[in-house]
Amino acid sequence: MKKKTTYGRIKRCFISIYLLVSVFLVAEGYCSPLYAADNRGTENEQRATAARTVKEVFGFIEQNSNFVFLYSKDVKSELEKKISMNISGKKTEEILKELSSATGLDFKINDRQITVARKASEPRPQAVNQEIKVTGQVFDDLGETVPGANVTLKGNSTVGTVTDLDGNFTLSVPQGSTLVVSFIGYALYEYVVKGTEKVVIKLAPDSQALDEVVVVGYGMQRKSSITGAIASVKSDKLKDVTTPSVANMLQGKVAGVVVTPTSGQPGAGVSIRVRGIGSIRGKQEPLWVIDGVVGDALADLNPNDIESISILKDGSATALYGSRGANGVVQVTTKRATTGTSQISASAKFSISQLQKGHLEMMNGAEYYDYLVTAYTNAGTLADQHSLQPYLKDRNFDWWDYATQNALTQNYNVAYKYGNDKIKSYISGDYYTEDGAIKGYDYDRFTLRSNTDYVVNNRLTLKAKLAVSYREIFDQQMPLNYTSYTPWDTPYDSQGNLKTGKEGRPTKEDAPIADPRDYWYSDGNYNNIYNNQLNWSKSRKNAMDIGFGFDYKLFDFLTFESNNKIGFSNSFGESYTDPKAIGQETLKGTIYNSTVNTRVIFANQMLRLLKTFADKHEINAYMFYEYNERRYYDNTGQASKMYQGNEILSGGASNPKVSGTKTEERDAAYLFNGNYSYDNKYLFQVMFRVDGSSRFGANKRWAPFWSIGGGWNMHEEEFIQKLGFINQLKPRISYGITGNQPGGAYEWVTKLSTTSEYGSNVALYSNYAGNPDLSWEETASLDFGLDIRLFDRVNIVFDAYSKKVKNLIYLKHLPAVTGYNRQTANNGKLENKGFEITVSPEIIKTKDWYWDMSFNLGYNKNKITQLPDGNEYTSQAVAVGYPYMNWYLPEWAGVDAMTGRPLWFVTNEETGEKTVTGTYSKANSVLLNASPTPKFNGAIGTSLSWKGLSLNANFVFSAGAKIYNGMRAGALDRDAGRPSQPPMKLADGWNRWEKPGDKATHPQLIAGGNNGADQASTRYLENGDFFKLKSLTLAYSLPKGWLKPLGLTSANISVGGENLFTITKYSGQDPEILFSSSYNGSAGSLGYPTVRRFTVGLNVNF
Repeated sequence: MKKKTTYGRIKRCFISIYLLVSVFLVAEGYCSPLYAADNRGTENEQRATAARTVKEVFGFIEQNSNFVFLYSKDVKSELEKKISMNISGKKTEEILKELSSATGLDFKINDRQITVARKASEPRPQAVNQEIKVTGQVFDDLGETVPGANVTLKGNSTVGTVTDLDGNFTLSVPQGSTLVVSFIGYALYEYVVKGTEKVVIKLAPDSQALDEVVVVGYGMQRKSSITGAIASVKSDKLKDVTTPSVANMLQGKVAGVVVTPTSGQPGAGVSIRVRGIGSIRGKQEPLWVIDGVVGDALADLNPNDIESISILKDGSATALYGSRGANGVVQVTTKRATTGTSQISASAKFSISQLQKGHLEMMNGAEYYDYLVTAYTNAGTLADQHSLQPYLKDRNFDWWDYATQNALTQNYNVAYKYGNDKIKSYISGDYYTEDGAIKGYDYDRFTLRSNTDYVVNNRLTLKAKLAVSYREIFDQQMPLNYTSYTPWDTPYDSQGNLKTGKEGRPTKEDAPIADPRDYWYSDGNYNNIYNNQLNWSKSRKNAMDIGFGFDYKLFDFLTFESNNKIGFSNSFGESYTDPKAIGQETLKGTIYNSTVNTRVIFANQMLRLLKTFADKHEINAYMFYEYNERRYYDNTGQASKMYQGNEILSGGASNPKVSGTKTEERDAAYLFNGNYSYDNKYLFQVMFRVDGSSRFGANKRWAPFWSIGGGWNMHEEEFIQKLGFINQLKPRISYGITGNQPGGAYEWVTKLSTTSEYGSNVALYSNYAGNPDLSWEETASLDFGLDIRLFDRVNIVFDAYSKKVKNLIYLKHLPAVTGYNRQTANNGKLENKGFEITVSPEIIKTKDWYWDMSFNLGYNKNKITQLPDGNEYTSQAVAVGYPYMNWYLPEWAGVDAMTGRPLWFVTNEETGEKTVTGTYSKANSVLLNASPTPKFNGAIGTSLSWKGLSLNANFVFSAGAKIYNGMRAGALDRDAGRPSQPPMKLADGWNRWEKPGDKATHPQLIAGGNNGADQASTRYLENGDFFKLKSLTLAYSLPKGWLKPLGLTSANISVGGENLFTITKYSGQDPEILFSSSYNGSAGSLGYPTVRRFTVGLNVNF
């Protein structure tokens, strides 16, 4: 076996870079004075000392920093007060402190948000009249102490105090009275005084006081001002799975977003569908946007670097991305430092993974023996089966156990954040390594990220981002022969030699006393374990994304923003086939190399306007020009007839082969987007965008896209506020036109093959006609939504939508007289209709206990409504009036109770009448109105915490899809149609016909097959519904008293599990991955099933 490549050199390189950048950022942070306000000289100082309103001071801070002020209506009167103060050259914190002294307001900085609330009245001396002394401590919802919280006597706010730095307070009040505890951004807490015992108070966030800021399109908006269907997931909700893939973390988190893993192999990707399948030949995956840069990052994205993810689902939101937004948009925001932070975070995770069989169980040696005896007896050929000897009943080699292992996963992450008014820097390094649950596969990855903002002055802020990754895979993966080799076979013979599979079965003479270990009973006369120990492949990829830009404030209300990126990636692959491998008798060994080079360039130049008029009219608008370029080169080479161990192409003596590809493409766009809000009640959004792409010919290279949206914050109306129990009620509506591109870069042009010769000249040949009129697919999306919060406890989000796609990109077949046989063209229509609902109640909120739940459900109905060339009939048909990839099969009618023979239906196409036949060739295929795409997808999550202990669980479910179990049809359940293929055990509820009168699911066993019973039909079409415990995590936050002597601010220990159980009727492996684009509901092979994982983790902050 080839040894795994070492990491010493690359690790040393990255560690050096990491230390160098860290030292630079720390030195820069400490050497730079930190000022958010204007410091440009006397004239500005004079202007700064002029009288101005509190609201104008807020505006000054927002214009000269990244802070946003959030406040409720009850503080608006304070905002119009005029004050005179010098704010030039002062820190934001200093300005707020002076404001607090000059007004009746308190301020709290939380990340980029500054929340504003009224001050509690100053405490006065207490009258001693049957009073008792009450002591207590105040915590927030995360268990952190709350300094500065107001504790007052209900009905007499002049009696009160403020908590100290550790959240402690002492107050003398009458027994039986009620204490009111308040703090900016948190709901009021009331406590009835009963005695002198210490009171522990846990505050919960106030949904009305805090208006969450969400990443939307090319900027950030307050959640209350959004008119589209946008779901945001914070980083703390993404940590319940161990994976190198950010996309994997989204499973079950958002209604209407179906995330399906394609494999259980380390590093495998996922399929993501947002509100159904939107194309039959164009792109189907959503667009990724990372830190405002459109398109996938070349450097691998580290899940530990994620701050939040927003998913744009409706037309008004996705239309912001025009030609590439039709399938939804996934916006990723990575972590950045904030003012006043200086923190080192470190984490480590260790996991053990186990491969899952699902319900698939193979027969053991005795069961297989009896199976064959019955089959050959019924066929009348048992006497000829000389190798079928009774001693085989005792042979039970476990091919599953031989190929699988308890695989180790490790993940280490270190991050540093430092921020003040001048510089904000975040840097992290991450190492992830995972062994495959099938032996012989190793995945290793290292990532480095740095995000830095530098405030040059009150107008100019520079931004820099760097992401680097290195990935290496070694693949000598063991074949999973669990379903293909008999339990009588073994990899090694009785002498310990690895068998080739050519040993064959014992002769008639040898069979009675033969040692089964020295023979081969399985199909194919080939032991793939023999080749596996000789052959291998490996790959490595390094990538770097360099982002740079700036924000420049032209006026108080107008900013120019520049966001740019250049990315590089280089990949190398190598595959080695040994000269001694079976099948290499002619080639005498083969070495294969591949190299891939990718470069991307992105540039966005934007003008952003934010202006409020008359305290009620708010305009948030921007316009930009955007450019995107992608270059892709690859080269491959192969050589044969080589010595054993050769790893270079020139080491092969013959059969050289080379190939290569070059692709270059460009996209450009112009956009205007405007949001208007009146009194934070009535919302309106409009967008217009023009896109151009080199993927289309000159006739159709540019196209317009647009959207409109509206919303009504009804909870701001007085008649709703009087009801008391409604905290939020916002109906919204949106409509937008988005586009989709073809999958290839040159489908509009006639492509010529130059790899043939005519005589001694190069011959040009093409069977593919270009189409200069190839156009964009166009998706029109209509969305009705409703956002609700009740009793300050229950959040409800409901959306109903319709997505209609026209100008479908499809492969058009041309008549022979044209000289071509196909062309990419536009025609056809499809639609997706459905609804989504998310309900999130907070069930228990007490000082020690907190319990919440979340439930999300998405329903989608997909239908083809027009096809230009009629229906396409394959086993997964594309037919008008049916879902995309609808199943088209003969219908199974069961088993003849008297004969044990198979039956099928014959359907009259005109009348729909069905009759039964025992001849497969007479049965006709029908459109079944069944597809491999689930109609319902959803999740149930719950979080329970008690003091420092927390328990989190996430369940996912899917319903309405049908899976064609091709493994049963092709091998495992063929009624002895191929006797040398070991069969599966019959699943619960199945039974085999044995005698006349039996009502059975399976026909009589007959060696060689029973009248075509194993032919393709609905017999093998199974229900794919499942309910799965996706993750379960138990965590404990260590008490701060334990941590202070160690210099730690927090520490968390966790244990958890993933894919712990699955409830399903599907007879094969875990059905989840079969819905991905790798399978499309057809289980033709075992593939790489999902893994069950057990994890222990440690997170510490300094």
